Amino acid sequence: MAATEALIDAIDQVIAFFNARRMDLPDGFFDRKTQFLINGAPFETLLGQSPADPLVLMLTRGSAGFRFTAKALQHAIPDVRVDRPSTPPAQLVEPASLRASGPSAVSFTLRLSGTLRNTGEAINAMADVTLSLNAAGVVETAAAVIDEPALSKIRDARRS
Repeated sequence: MAATEALIDAIDQVIAFFNARRMDLPDGFFDRKTQFLINGAPFETLLGQSPADPLVLMLTRGSAGFRFTAKALQHAIPDVRVDRPSTPPAQLVEPASLRASGPSAVSFTLRLSGTLRNTGEAINAMADVTLSLNAAGVVETAAAVIDEPALSKIRDARRS
């Protein structure tokens, strides 16, 4: 259970860093191959370039991918705040082969709130997040599902 508690602490630390506008991350949380998905689409497919392009992969994977995404979100919603209303994260998946080292996946909900750039419209969107972990407890994939109309508003604000 110590690995699970450490994971929950790391998730809360990422949220606290984001809200403080710091781009720090807990050591070993992501590795350079960690993939990010939004509504099922890998970030590297959303940039309009070949998803196999090394520069695209460098920008969209691992800690750089997290920072790239965080900055885009902070641009779209300058006063954005993230919180995790459900405590503790739910749906910890602990197959027998990983029980000794911790869960292999964790799912939780995040709330994004703030004011959209250029419209002044308040946004309060929920995102269902699933982190898939490797045997060492490093996030392999971070998948978020957010209501499409809210995501569309965030995308429009990011472009302005």
